[in-house]
Amino acid sequence: MYITDRISCHMLKLAAKFGFISDRMYIAIYYIKTLRYRDALSVTENIKICTAQPGLMYQGNVDQERYTEAVGGQSWSTKMRQAVAHDIDLINYICYIRELTPEQQSSLKNSIPRLTIPLFVMLYFVEFLCYRHTDTNLAQAALEVIQDLVDQFQRPYAERLKRDICWEILGICQQMTGNLQAAFHFYQQTITQYPWHQIQNAAQMRIRDLHIT
Repeated sequence: MYITDRISCHMLKLAAKFGFISDRMYIAIYYIKTLRYRDALSVTENIKICTAQPGLMYQGNVDQERYTEAVGGQSWSTKMRQAVAHDIDLINYICYIRELTPEQQSSLKNSIPRLTIPLFVMLYFVEFLCYRHTDTNLAQAALEVIQDLVDQFQRPYAERLKRDICWEILGICQQMTGNLQAAFHFYQQTITQYPWHQIQNAAQMRIRDLHIT
């Protein structure tokens, strides 16, 4: 099932309008599906601006004083739109990003209903996918940000339980750039992590496809 029709786009925009900051990420994903890379990048820039504001509540983690200063006294709907963000859930029976199809299939076969990806890892993954068509330097910059997030596992922005999918995304990006040795390394990292998403089969398949001797 592909989310590429106008009705889906309209529903996504309504969800983003009345939902959390992170819900806008689904609009960027939709734009990638329809090859509208500039529109996708416009959404990711908006998310970066919103999440850079003081008082962001992410996965329930917040500086209470800054949060109160930023949105204290506002309605909950306003707080949601301006100061609250969560990880991104990709339901495994829906194809969101073609590059993650093997991971979703592996996870679904193991009765895992979704991939849960840290917002900022997903954000820069989307930027990488957009820029690789237009600007290799910016694509590389996005890839380096993902690696920094994953290397440092900055809580709450890249939690340890989600290491498997984060390493896998790094491997996918490196493979797309042609750096097969780096891709091999990151896929191996996926396999060694706690199997939260049950994507080890996908990582092993990708390693075999690298044909590294």
